[in-house]
Amino acid sequence: MKKNTLSLSLAAMLLLGLASCSKKDITPAPNMTGSGTSNPGGGTSNSGNAVVVDAPITTSTTWSASKQYLLKGYVYVRSGATLTIEAGTIIKGDKDTKGALIVEPGAKLIAIGTATKPIVFTSNQPKGSRNYGDWGGVILAGNAPVNTLVGGNRPTIEGGPTTQYGGTNATDDSGTLQYVRIEFGGVAFSPNNEVNGLTLAGVGSGTTLDHIQVSYSGDDAFEWFGGTVNAKYLVSHRTFDDDFDTDNGFSGKVQFGISLRDPLQADQSGSKAFESDNDANASTNGPRPRRCSPISRPSGPF
Repeated sequence: MKKNTLSLSLAAMLLLGLASCSKKDITPAPNMTGSGTSNPGGGTSNSGNAVVVDAPITTSTTWSASKQYLLKGYVYVRSGATLTIEAGTIIKGDKDTKGALIVEPGAKLIAIGTATKPIVFTSNQPKGSRNYGDWGGVILAGNAPVNTLVGGNRPTIEGGPTTQYGGTNATDDSGTLQYVRIEFGGVAFSPNNEVNGLTLAGVGSGTTLDHIQVSYSGDDAFEWFGGTVNAKYLVSHRTFDDDFDTDNGFSGKVQFGISLRDPLQADQSGSKAFESDNDANASTNGPRPRRCSPISRPSGPF
C-alpha cells in the first residue's frame, strides 16, 4: 500500500527490534497424500488428493494434517465459527480464482504449528512454476479500533473481499497463528487495492501472532490496518513490495522481525522494509499510530 507519508527503507537484509510506542530455488511444501473425504465446513469437493474449499465456513471446523486443502476463490470464516488447522497441514491457494482465506470479525483461526511441523499456505502450481501472487493470501479481520471508522461506518478490506472490520474492542481475539508459512500469495489488483501475504485488519491484542514467515508475496508480506495486535518473530522473505506496513492507526507492537530482499525484485512505487502511515489522506483521525518505532541492528547488503 503506497502513501506519501512516513516510510523507512533499508535494502537487502534488516533485523528489526520494533516496539511500536531466483523464485525457482525455494523448496516448496512437501507433497502429501490424503483421501480428501472429510467435510471441513462450507462447500467442499475432492480434487485429486486435496479437499476443495470454495464456500463460507459457518460452523467450527478442524482441518487435518493427513489431507491437503485447496482454497478456491474467497473463502470466508464467518462470525461465530472457529477454523482449527493442525500442525503440519498444507493449504494451497488456487491460482485461477486467486483463492484466499478470510477470517471475519467474530470468527477465529487457530493455526498452531511447530518448528518441525509448520502449517504451510502455498500455491497450487507445480514445483518450479510457482510465482509471486499466485493466490490471494490470509486475511484476519477483527473488532479493534481503526482510524477509518467514521460515523459508525466500518471500512472494507482492500482487494475485493466484502468483509468490514474495526470497532471498539481493543482486546478482540481473532485466534492464534504460530509457526506458519505463507508462500506465493499477495495480489496487487490496482494501487491501494491489494491482498497481502498476511493482512491484519482491526485485529485486537487478544490475538496471538508469532513465528510467521511470508515468502514471495506479490504485494506486502505483512500489513496492518489499524488494530492493537502484538506480533513477534516475523520473517519476510523476498517479497515484491513492502516487508512490514502499518496503516490506519495501528497501535500494537512488532518485535523481532527480519527481512531478506531480492535486489532484482521491487514494486514500481518503491518497496520498503518498513512503511508506517496514519491513513491514505494523512488525516488527524484517531487512534493515532504509535510514534516510537526504533529499528535496531540494521545490516546488509548480503
